[in-house]
Amino acid sequence: MIKIIIFFFIFPLIYSNHHLHSLPSIVIDPNDYPESDLILHNFQHQFHPTYSYRCLLQTESKYFHLDSSCQLLTRLPLKQICPLNYTLKLEIVFPQNTTIYELIIELKYKNPFQFNIKNDQSMITLPFYCNNHNEMNIENKKHEMFIGNAHILLNEDQEEKLCQFEKNPYRIKLKENEFYENFLQMKPISSCSATNYLLASSNSKRNFEYFALNSSTGYLNLIRPLDYESITTWKLVIQGHDKASIPFYTYVIIDVDDINDCPPLLSWNFPLQTIEILNNTDAFNIEIAVHESKVEQNNVIIANLIASDLDTSSNIDDQIKFQLTVNSTDSLPFEIHGPFADSTFVLSTNHKLDRELQDKYIFNLILTDNGQPKLSSYYELSIYILDDNDNSPIFDRSIYYVDIQENNLINTTLIQVSANDSDLDDNGRVTYELNDINNKYVTIDSQTGIIRTKMQYDFEQIKDFTFNVTAMDHPNKGQQLKTAATVFVHIINQNDNIPKVS
Repeated sequence: MIKIIIFFFIFPLIYSNHHLHSLPSIVIDPNDYPESDLILHNFQHQFHPTYSYRCLLQTESKYFHLDSSCQLLTRLPLKQICPLNYTLKLEIVFPQNTTIYELIIELKYKNPFQFNIKNDQSMITLPFYCNNHNEMNIENKKHEMFIGNAHILLNEDQEEKLCQFEKNPYRIKLKENEFYENFLQMKPISSCSATNYLLASSNSKRNFEYFALNSSTGYLNLIRPLDYESITTWKLVIQGHDKASIPFYTYVIIDVDDINDCPPLLSWNFPLQTIEILNNTDAFNIEIAVHESKVEQNNVIIANLIASDLDTSSNIDDQIKFQLTVNSTDSLPFEIHGPFADSTFVLSTNHKLDRELQDKYIFNLILTDNGQPKLSSYYELSIYILDDNDNSPIFDRSIYYVDIQENNLINTTLIQVSANDSDLDDNGRVTYELNDINNKYVTIDSQTGIIRTKMQYDFEQIKDFTFNVTAMDHPNKGQQLKTAATVFVHIINQNDNIPKVS
């Protein structure tokens, strides 16, 4: 059995009576079994007898327990704890001079144990590392001045040879999305007797869901395919038992090899001061709207398109391939720019939008990566152009001519004027009025534009007259727009007068 005994001696930077403080010994058995403990010796004799102290763990640990006599006990074998990259922090407190020492034990599978000793008053942390293999001095590699030193003594019990695996760790690379049988075999050294194998209980639940170990052959098998996008590296703890039922451990590191199995993705970012989002519940079919008055110039940003790919081996193409499905043969008012940093593209206008020319545009976007095989994703962006009151009513003619015989009946229809507004709803709803509301000759129906006589005309009194009609729209907001037309009325003479003899 191999035991590592570590003795720490340190001069405190701030102390009273110039006494030498020595930290306790730590005995570490690298082949500890579940019934073994990591012992922090009772060390009252190592400090000045007038000093009282207490030991405590900074946080409760499910792997270690510190009892009232300052013995540090392990709840699991160290070989199971080390692969967890576990850090244990122990405080030693002296109330007389309020000196606090902190002993940090970092268990790392790649490195030898690392011990940090920190004096809380001086706020100085002193990292120490092992530098030999047999009788090892622990030296301070960070500070030029030696604050203290320690010796690690390796004592080997020749009477007891423990079984070990041939490698620690084993490391292998597997491709994602594939099944593997017997892809790696655990083997003990040749001096070991017959061995049984199992996944150690310290493995995560997910490890047991993905991997199975043949207890007699030591072969690892994959239960389900691995996914690089979920986990890139797996760590398994393997336990072996030889004929003497003494457990020994190794661990397996499995690096997942990424393949091009994910098509590129596109996310959208719309400037809300310009764009109204109508539907974004389906990431592949987006509907937005923009008021035509918001786009009265070139280079107005409609959307920022951000391309991404979960695969590490794929690169987004230099540009998004896109098609536009439109109902107009006119030049399209949009263009796409990029890529910019982080595979970002910009969709913007290249001239003014006009709903009266076209009220909807549909973009079909195809996004392709550079992996093998190439993968693509397909998106549809529908842009609706919202109406603004940017059109005035237009009469079907600017001048109307009407003839009417004299002696007409009052309320006789003269003519119906008509104006149209290409805007929608109230923006395009037209009503009519006479410019001179006190006109004594005619009236007008504000909704229909029908003009009727207001009196009986007498050719001998008036032969013709002219008046103006106004057509106007009714927007919910914004300025009301108006247009005027002119009506000429000619009165036709009738033989309604008896000749007079003078």
